[in-house]
Amino acid sequence: MSEPLKATIRLKKQEAIDLKETAFDLTKKAIMNGKQKIHSESDIVHLAIEYALKNIDIDEHGELVLGTESKKK
Repeated sequence: MSEPLKATIRLKKQEAIDLKETAFDLTKKAIMNGKQKIHSESDIVHLAIEYALKNIDIDEHGELVLGTESKKK
């Protein structure tokens, strides 16, 4: 891959809401466990991409699946 990818992506409204809530919940959990760690939305996205890319495949219909999921159509 010689050309760099765009550095931004557009999230659906619900994805952005879910991501913000997850970041808040994880930060709250860390603080309640005595860790002063703030987890940003971008931290979560980077981790999710890192792990998800290793597990994305296609099913027998050519649809994208994560892990061992198999969509039946």
